[in-house]
Order: sequence, then structure tokens, then C-alpha cells
Amino acid sequence: MNAVAAVRKPSMERMFREALSDPSTRADVRGALGWDDSQVSRFLSGQTGLTIDKIDAAIGALDLVVTSRRYMDFLAYGSQIGAACHCARAGMGECGAGR
Repeated sequence: MNAVAAVRKPSMERMFREALSDPSTRADVRGALGWDDSQVSRFLSGQTGLTIDKIDAAIGALDLVVTSRRYMDFLAYGSQIGAACHCARAGMGECGAGR
């Protein structure tokens, strides 16, 4: 039987909820944002938001990096053909799946 693994789409909301609900990460995120527990509670309940001056700190506290879709597409394409594509370097066209 072929089982298809469920893939969860990345969600900033879920990442914030998990980080602010986990005792091992809550203090670090709170500290990075300069929040107290009441602000965390209001944020998680949707009563307050994240101000623009805190966005970089929030992303860093979640240990994330921001990149463009174009860059990720480039990396995917580069991985498909390989960084040392001997075919293309020898003038025989592109390597990779389906080539």
C-alpha cells in the first residue's frame, strides 16, 4: 500500500503559536520582542498584533530566514542539474531528471 505523507504548508501563525506556547522557547521569543506575559496572551488571542519594528526580531527569534520564491526556484533548478554538471560543461546539454 502506498502511503502519501501529509505535508504541512509553512505557517507563521503556527510557528508563533508553537514558540510562544512552548516553555523552552517562550522566554526567548518574549525577550526578543520585548513583551511580557500579558502581551503574549493578547497576541495569541488575536487582541494585539506585531508592530513593524518588531518583524525582524520576531523572524530571528523563530530562527527563520526570509528569501524570495525566485531564489528558491533558482536553487531547485540548480540542484536538478547539479553544480558540476559534466554534460553542460562538455557541450552535451543539461544533466538532470528527464534530460
